[in-house]
Amino acid sequence: MSDQPSTPTTISPVPDPTTPSTQAKKKRRWRDSMPEWIKQLPYLNLPKADPNYQLVKIDELNELMRGLDHHAQQRVRDDIAFLEQELLRLFRQRDSEAALQQNRYRKYQIGFISLATVATIIGGLQALYLGTAPRVIPYLAFAETLIALMATYLATISGREPPFPAWMNNRRRAESLRREYFRYLINLPPYDAVLGYERRMLLSRRAADINRGVFPEQEGPGGGAK
Repeated sequence: MSDQPSTPTTISPVPDPTTPSTQAKKKRRWRDSMPEWIKQLPYLNLPKADPNYQLVKIDELNELMRGLDHHAQQRVRDDIAFLEQELLRLFRQRDSEAALQQNRYRKYQIGFISLATVATIIGGLQALYLGTAPRVIPYLAFAETLIALMATYLATISGREPPFPAWMNNRRRAESLRREYFRYLINLPPYDAVLGYERRMLLSRRAADINRGVFPEQEGPGGGAK
């Protein structure tokens, strides 16, 4: 056995796997202690995205690479710098747009639920006051008409640019770009079969395709789908 004392290893706390990694900055922390359904409520003003958001924390990466040789460390750093330029900026855009459309969709749903609730209450009051206070009925009917107009307006603006498909499309592109980021960084297929300039060109083309909604299958060295 070695007489050298073992060096204590500092283990960073494991992040909660149920908490998604996002570039949105949290302005308010009061939701953290609330039930899950309150956490999922939409924001009136969506927190701005972090323009410097990274999928990999550089400090943690440097700690992990401490035992690697200089050439291997430099290659990883070069890959991250290239990914920042060619892929990560696209991921930030798609991730931010997905968060915006998700918040819009939830605000519309809350609006429909609220209007339906108010309309139900007014309808109940109309039935209640029909025999006891008939003079109130016209005012309640007018309020019911306003609720119907508001619901029509909300349905019109939500149908003109439906937020749900936009949310899903941008989220799929963002997550595909996230997967491509780690696939390139870890040198998984198709990036294991090409080197140098061809490898970078392959990443640039696949990232551009994903960003415009074309999701390439696993490709070979020539770029064609297998």
